[in-house]
Parts: sequence; C-alpha cells; structure tokens
Amino acid sequence: MKIINENIMSSDNYQALKDLKNRLLNFFGIEKIILFGSNVRTEANEESDCDLLILTDHPLKRFDRHKITDAIFDINLLYGTNYSSLVVDRTSWESGPISVLPITEEIRRDGIVI
Repeated sequence: MKIINENIMSSDNYQALKDLKNRLLNFFGIEKIILFGSNVRTEANEESDCDLLILTDHPLKRFDRHKITDAIFDINLLYGTNYSSLVVDRTSWESGPISVLPITEEIRRDGIVI
C-alpha cells in the first residue's frame, strides 16, 4: 500500500487529510486511515467524493462511529472537501464478510495510507 504525500493531491486536500488524521487518531482504537476509490485511481470527476477506510482495532459502538462521521463532516465544512468513510474493525476486515467483497481487494491494491 502507498503512503500519502503532498505530490499526490492538491495542498488543500492534503492539509484536510492531515487535519482529519490528527482528529481521528484521538479516537480510541483507530489503526489506519486509507484513502481509496476514484480519486486514488485518478478517475474522479467534480461530483466524486473521497473515500476513506477507517480501520479500528475493535468493533465500535454506533455512538463512536457517529463521532468519526461528525469529525469528517467538520473537516468537509472547514476545507470544502467531500470525504466519506467506511469504518471497519480489523477482524472483520481480515476474516469477516467484508473480507471477501471486491472493494476489499481494490482497497488493498490501490489504497493510500494517510
């Protein structure tokens, strides 16, 4: 998996992701944040969102998942970005039902760790 740097995207998007990472890593149990989807594949258009996989070390309760969504919403407002998230715990990612979905292989192949 690639690691994000300033050369991959605009400086505003890069700064938004750095800010988002700092905010989200304060939440308990977040192991990795991975950018994936059309933006990573350079197939995005004006209507495309930026997809983020939020990988946690344990399943989160609904309240905690909403805290993550709220933080992403705040970043979107602050920077004028359009990030959306998929929050998955490590066990589900590696051996749960999501582990066999095509999106999992796409993220493993194309994803960029923030």
